[in-house]
Amino acid sequence: MYVIIAIWIISSLIHGHPTIFNIKLHHGGEFTKFPDVNHIEGTITYVDMVDVEEFFVNEMDVIMKGLGYSDPLVIYYHFRGPTGDMHFGLWVLGYDDDVLNLA
Repeated sequence: MYVIIAIWIISSLIHGHPTIFNIKLHHGGEFTKFPDVNHIEGTITYVDMVDVEEFFVNEMDVIMKGLGYSDPLVIYYHFRGPTGDMHFGLWVLGYDDDVLNLA
């Protein structure tokens, strides 16, 4: 099992394109326990210029395979919004609707 935390930074990177965002992807490592929840001993990778209108959950699998994670690929994706925290601000990223709700 892999731990993935995608911290979504939704920002208008190109004037007139408010659906473009970056992903700060924490992968590998593990969560520490409550009350001091953190992600430790992992790696951070940036994925830039993602369009929320064209991004689907299965594309996370493609990104992870590109980072060297191999089959069988069992990954639990979570995302944290720009104002969320590690205690109560992580949401499961399981369906394409979860991605669309970020816009």
